[in-house]
Amino acid sequence: MQRIFLKGIKGGTGATSMVANLACVLKKSGSDVIAIDLDSKSDLGLHFGLPWKYNQGWSNEERFEDALAHFHQDSDGIVFLPFGNNCVSREALFELINNCNKLDYNKDTWLLFDCPAHVDITHYPLDKNDIVIEIVNCDAICHSLIYKNLQTLKQTDNQWKHFFLVNRYNSASTLEFDLFSLWQSTLPFIAPFFINSDEVIKESTAYRNVALNCAPYSVANDDFETLAGWLVSKSAL
Repeated sequence: MQRIFLKGIKGGTGATSMVANLACVLKKSGSDVIAIDLDSKSDLGLHFGLPWKYNQGWSNEERFEDALAHFHQDSDGIVFLPFGNNCVSREALFELINNCNKLDYNKDTWLLFDCPAHVDITHYPLDKNDIVIEIVNCDAICHSLIYKNLQTLKQTDNQWKHFFLVNRYNSASTLEFDLFSLWQSTLPFIAPFFINSDEVIKESTAYRNVALNCAPYSVANDDFETLAGWLVSKSAL
Protein backbone atom coordinates (compact mmCIF):
# COMPACT_ATOMS: atom_id res chain seq x y z
CA MET A 1 0.00 0.00 0.00
CA GLN A 2 1.15 3.51 -0.81
CA ARG A 3 -0.10 6.34 1.40
CA ILE A 4 -0.39 9.81 -0.17
CA PHE A 5 -1.17 12.85 1.98
CA LEU A 6 -2.41 15.86 0.01
CA LYS A 7 -2.99 19.20 1.71
CA GLY A 8 -3.22 22.80 0.70
CA ILE A 9 -0.49 25.06 2.01
CA LYS A 10 -3.47 27.31 2.79
CA GLY A 11 -7.20 27.01 2.30
CA GLY A 12 -8.61 27.25 -1.21
CA THR A 13 -5.71 25.84 -3.24
CA GLY A 14 -7.84 23.02 -4.69
CA ALA A 15 -6.47 20.07 -2.74
CA THR A 16 -9.80 18.24 -2.44
CA SER A 17 -10.52 18.28 -6.18
CA MET A 18 -6.96 17.10 -6.73
CA VAL A 19 -7.49 14.11 -4.42
CA ALA A 20 -10.69 13.14 -6.24
CA ASN A 21 -9.25 13.51 -9.74
CA LEU A 22 -6.03 11.69 -8.84
CA ALA A 23 -8.05 8.86 -7.29
CA CYS A 24 -10.05 8.46 -10.50
CA VAL A 25 -6.98 8.40 -12.75
CA LEU A 26 -5.26 5.83 -10.53
CA LYS A 27 -8.40 3.68 -10.48
CA LYS A 28 -8.73 3.83 -14.27
CA SER A 29 -5.16 2.52 -14.51
CA GLY A 30 -6.25 -0.66 -12.72
CA SER A 31 -5.16 0.10 -9.15
CA ASP A 32 -7.35 -0.11 -6.08
CA VAL A 33 -7.89 3.30 -4.50
CA ILE A 34 -9.19 4.33 -1.08
CA ALA A 35 -9.77 8.04 -0.41
CA ILE A 36 -10.14 9.30 3.16
CA ASP A 37 -11.54 12.74 4.01
CA LEU A 38 -9.70 14.27 6.98
CA ASP A 39 -11.07 17.78 6.45
CA SER A 40 -14.05 18.93 8.54
CA LYS A 41 -15.53 20.66 5.47
CA SER A 42 -16.36 17.10 4.32
CA ASP A 43 -16.33 18.06 0.63
CA LEU A 44 -14.52 15.05 -0.82
CA GLY A 45 -17.65 12.93 -1.19
CA LEU A 46 -19.26 15.54 -3.45
CA HIS A 47 -16.71 14.74 -6.16
CA PHE A 48 -17.71 11.07 -5.99
CA GLY A 49 -21.45 11.65 -6.39
CA LEU A 50 -22.39 11.71 -2.71
CA PRO A 51 -25.52 13.87 -2.19
CA TRP A 52 -24.74 17.16 -0.45
CA LYS A 53 -27.44 16.40 2.14
CA TYR A 54 -25.46 13.37 3.34
CA ASN A 55 -23.64 14.57 6.45
CA GLN A 56 -22.47 11.41 8.19
CA GLY A 57 -18.95 10.01 8.27
CA TRP A 58 -16.17 8.64 10.43
CA SER A 59 -16.26 11.64 12.79
CA ASN A 60 -19.76 10.64 13.90
CA GLU A 61 -18.53 7.34 15.36
CA GLU A 62 -16.52 6.69 18.51
CA ARG A 63 -14.97 3.47 17.25
CA PHE A 64 -13.19 2.78 13.97
CA GLU A 65 -15.13 -0.45 13.62
CA ASP A 66 -18.35 1.58 13.51
CA ALA A 67 -16.85 4.07 11.05
CA LEU A 68 -16.42 1.24 8.53
CA ALA A 69 -20.17 1.46 7.86
CA HIS A 70 -19.64 4.91 6.33
CA PHE A 71 -17.38 3.73 3.50
CA HIS A 72 -18.91 4.28 0.06
CA GLN A 73 -17.99 3.21 -3.46
CA ASP A 74 -18.54 5.46 -6.46
CA SER A 75 -19.45 4.43 -10.00
CA ASP A 76 -15.76 4.08 -10.91
CA GLY A 77 -15.06 1.70 -8.04
CA ILE A 78 -13.25 4.20 -5.82
CA VAL A 79 -13.79 3.49 -2.14
CA PHE A 80 -14.05 6.64 -0.02
CA LEU A 81 -14.78 7.62 3.56
CA PRO A 82 -16.50 10.97 4.27
CA PHE A 83 -15.53 13.07 7.26
CA GLY A 84 -19.02 13.68 8.61
CA ASN A 85 -20.26 16.65 10.63
CA ASN A 86 -18.82 16.12 14.09
CA CYS A 87 -15.92 18.07 15.59
CA VAL A 88 -12.91 15.91 16.40
CA SER A 89 -9.59 16.49 18.12
CA ARG A 90 -6.24 16.34 16.38
CA GLU A 91 -5.53 13.15 18.29
CA ALA A 92 -8.70 11.55 16.86
CA LEU A 93 -7.59 12.61 13.38
CA PHE A 94 -4.24 10.91 13.78
CA GLU A 95 -5.85 7.84 15.36
CA LEU A 96 -8.00 7.41 12.25
CA ILE A 97 -4.91 7.56 10.03
CA ASN A 98 -3.28 4.79 12.05
CA ASN A 99 -6.48 2.73 12.07
CA CYS A 100 -6.60 2.85 8.27
CA ASN A 101 -3.61 0.51 8.34
CA LYS A 102 -6.09 -2.15 9.52
CA LEU A 103 -8.11 -1.97 6.31
CA ASP A 104 -8.27 -5.07 4.14
CA TYR A 105 -6.37 -4.12 1.00
CA ASN A 106 -3.87 -5.61 -1.41
CA LYS A 107 -0.28 -4.41 -1.56
CA ASP A 108 -0.88 -2.33 -4.69
CA THR A 109 -3.62 -0.19 -3.15
CA TRP A 110 -3.31 3.60 -3.09
CA LEU A 111 -4.53 5.27 0.10
CA LEU A 112 -5.17 8.98 -0.46
CA PHE A 113 -5.78 11.36 2.44
CA ASP A 114 -7.45 14.74 1.91
CA CYS A 115 -5.81 16.72 4.71
CA PRO A 116 -6.96 20.01 6.28
CA ALA A 117 -4.75 22.98 5.51
CA HIS A 118 -4.58 24.20 9.12
CA VAL A 119 -2.94 21.07 10.61
CA ASP A 120 0.86 21.06 10.38
CA ILE A 121 1.95 18.05 8.33
CA THR A 122 4.99 17.51 10.56
CA HIS A 123 2.64 16.44 13.37
CA TYR A 124 1.11 13.60 11.35
CA PRO A 125 1.98 9.94 12.08
CA LEU A 126 4.00 9.52 8.91
CA ASP A 127 6.16 6.60 7.77
CA LYS A 128 9.29 6.73 5.66
CA ASN A 129 7.46 5.44 2.57
CA ASP A 130 4.69 8.04 2.79
CA ILE A 131 4.43 10.80 0.19
CA VAL A 132 3.30 14.28 1.25
CA ILE A 133 2.16 16.74 -1.40
CA GLU A 134 1.51 20.33 -0.39
CA ILE A 135 -0.67 22.09 -2.94
CA VAL A 136 0.28 25.68 -3.78
CA ASN A 137 -0.93 28.36 -6.15
CA CYS A 138 1.43 30.79 -7.86
CA ASP A 139 0.72 33.82 -5.69
CA ALA A 140 2.53 35.95 -3.14
CA ILE A 141 0.89 34.32 -0.09
CA CYS A 142 1.90 30.82 -1.12
CA HIS A 143 5.37 32.13 -1.91
CA SER A 144 5.88 33.29 1.67
CA LEU A 145 4.27 30.18 3.17
CA ILE A 146 6.52 27.86 1.15
CA TYR A 147 9.68 29.35 2.61
CA LYS A 148 8.21 29.34 6.13
CA ASN A 149 7.38 25.65 5.70
CA LEU A 150 10.86 24.91 4.44
CA GLN A 151 12.31 26.32 7.64
CA THR A 152 10.02 24.06 9.66
CA LEU A 153 10.95 21.02 7.57
CA LYS A 154 14.66 21.70 8.07
CA GLN A 155 14.13 21.49 11.84
CA THR A 156 12.20 18.23 11.58
CA ASP A 157 13.82 14.82 11.44
CA ASN A 158 11.44 13.62 8.76
CA GLN A 159 12.03 10.61 6.55
CA TRP A 160 8.93 10.82 4.36
CA LYS A 161 8.93 12.18 0.80
CA HIS A 162 7.73 15.79 0.65
CA PHE A 163 6.87 17.83 -2.45
CA PHE A 164 5.24 21.11 -3.38
CA LEU A 165 2.88 20.96 -6.38
CA VAL A 166 1.49 23.96 -8.24
CA ASN A 167 -2.24 23.82 -8.91
CA ARG A 168 -4.43 26.08 -11.08
CA TYR A 169 -1.47 27.37 -13.03
CA ASN A 170 -2.27 30.18 -15.48
CA SER A 171 0.34 30.12 -18.23
CA ALA A 172 -0.82 33.52 -19.50
CA SER A 173 0.12 35.24 -16.25
CA THR A 174 3.58 36.81 -16.18
CA LEU A 175 3.57 36.77 -12.36
CA GLU A 176 2.76 33.07 -12.19
CA PHE A 177 5.37 32.24 -14.83
CA ASP A 178 8.02 34.18 -12.91
CA LEU A 179 7.10 32.61 -9.55
CA PHE A 180 7.09 29.08 -10.94
CA SER A 181 10.45 29.66 -12.64
CA LEU A 182 11.86 30.98 -9.36
CA TRP A 183 10.55 28.01 -7.40
CA GLN A 184 11.97 25.56 -9.93
CA SER A 185 15.42 27.07 -9.56
CA THR A 186 15.44 27.52 -5.76
CA LEU A 187 13.13 24.95 -4.14
CA PRO A 188 14.49 21.46 -3.43
CA PHE A 189 11.04 19.85 -3.23
CA ILE A 190 9.08 21.40 -6.11
CA ALA A 191 7.38 18.96 -8.48
CA PRO A 192 8.75 19.26 -12.04
CA PHE A 193 5.31 19.98 -13.53
CA PHE A 194 2.05 21.75 -12.65
CA ILE A 195 -1.72 21.32 -12.86
CA ASN A 196 -3.14 23.84 -15.30
CA SER A 197 -6.13 26.00 -14.48
CA ASP A 198 -9.00 24.40 -16.37
CA GLU A 199 -12.70 25.27 -16.35
CA VAL A 200 -13.56 21.58 -16.59
CA ILE A 201 -12.66 21.15 -12.90
CA LYS A 202 -15.46 23.54 -11.92
CA GLU A 203 -17.83 21.98 -14.41
CA SER A 204 -17.17 18.40 -13.28
CA THR A 205 -17.59 19.38 -9.62
CA ALA A 206 -20.98 20.88 -10.48
CA TYR A 207 -21.95 17.43 -11.77
CA ARG A 208 -20.54 15.79 -8.61
CA ASN A 209 -17.87 14.11 -10.73
CA VAL A 210 -14.26 14.40 -11.90
CA ALA A 211 -12.51 15.65 -15.04
CA LEU A 212 -11.79 12.19 -16.49
CA ASN A 213 -15.48 11.31 -16.63
CA CYS A 214 -16.73 14.70 -17.81
CA ALA A 215 -13.96 15.65 -20.24
CA PRO A 216 -11.53 12.76 -20.81
CA TYR A 217 -9.50 14.72 -23.37
CA SER A 218 -9.12 17.88 -21.29
CA VAL A 219 -5.87 19.55 -20.30
CA ALA A 220 -6.73 18.90 -16.65
CA ASN A 221 -7.06 15.17 -17.19
CA ASP A 222 -3.69 15.07 -18.98
CA ASP A 223 -2.17 16.84 -15.98
CA PHE A 224 -3.63 14.37 -13.50
CA GLU A 225 -2.35 11.46 -15.58
CA THR A 226 1.09 13.07 -15.45
CA LEU A 227 0.74 13.40 -11.67
CA ALA A 228 -0.29 9.75 -11.33
CA GLY A 229 2.65 8.53 -13.42
CA TRP A 230 5.06 10.68 -11.44
CA LEU A 231 3.73 9.31 -8.14
CA VAL A 232 4.17 5.76 -9.40
CA SER A 233 7.84 6.57 -10.03
CA LYS A 234 8.18 7.91 -6.47
CA SER A 235 6.21 5.22 -4.69
CA ALA A 236 7.35 2.15 -2.79
CA LEU A 237 4.69 -0.13 -4.32
